[in-house]
Amino acid sequence: MNLYRADLHIHTCLSPCGSLEMSPTVIVETALARGLDIIAVTDHNSTLQCPEIQKLGAEAGLTVFAGAEVCTREEAHCVVLLGTEEARVAFQQYLEMYLPPVPNDPKRFGDQVWVNRQDEIIGEVPYLLLSALDRNVNQVAAFVKELGGLFIAAHVERPSFSLISQLGFIDPALPLDAIEYTDVSRFARLVDKQKYLSNYTSYPASDAHYPSQIGSNPCLIRASAPLFENIRMAYAKTQEHLVFSSA
Repeated sequence: MNLYRADLHIHTCLSPCGSLEMSPTVIVETALARGLDIIAVTDHNSTLQCPEIQKLGAEAGLTVFAGAEVCTREEAHCVVLLGTEEARVAFQQYLEMYLPPVPNDPKRFGDQVWVNRQDEIIGEVPYLLLSALDRNVNQVAAFVKELGGLFIAAHVERPSFSLISQLGFIDPALPLDAIEYTDVSRFARLVDKQKYLSNYTSYPASDAHYPSQIGSNPCLIRASAPLFENIRMAYAKTQEHLVFSSA
């Protein structure tokens, strides 16, 4: 077994709240400079920037998983990770189908562009990616499972846009693979109040929106190789695969 340093929640210049500095080249170079072995690209309600960063990562020796930070109808944020390009394409179509057609206002919310490795704009998403999908958390989770993806509660300890802030608790019937947190002290206080959360695999992530945040809150993954199925096993704690805090 090997130990891999990972940051599984990183935004790019495509997210309207993300810095335009978060280009594919900057993300890959910064991740490697900070000792990361694995990252996940998780823009708000979109996977369009993932392929370019995956190509760059593969060339540089960095494992990059495609994903998205989904805002459900309840305005709860969940991270989705996808294991194949086919799954990513199918999920992108799903996101486009259920994202409300609310025009983005770049001056108010920020630009929504995706770029190539030369930082040239490939395209721009016209509808606001910060909107809630017209699908509830159970419906999104079910579709992710159909695609063989992983479904994670994002920044679960935060007082807004988390499953607990929006719903008050996590339904045990919801097929979560793990729960993510960004502040270890706040998460510890939450677990002390809602002790059932200790039954879930939990790990930290940066939720990086700026280059300086990449790798600032990594986790360690014990696995035989940095493969998607091994991440699944780490979440499930099978065959000695584990994911845990690096602190």
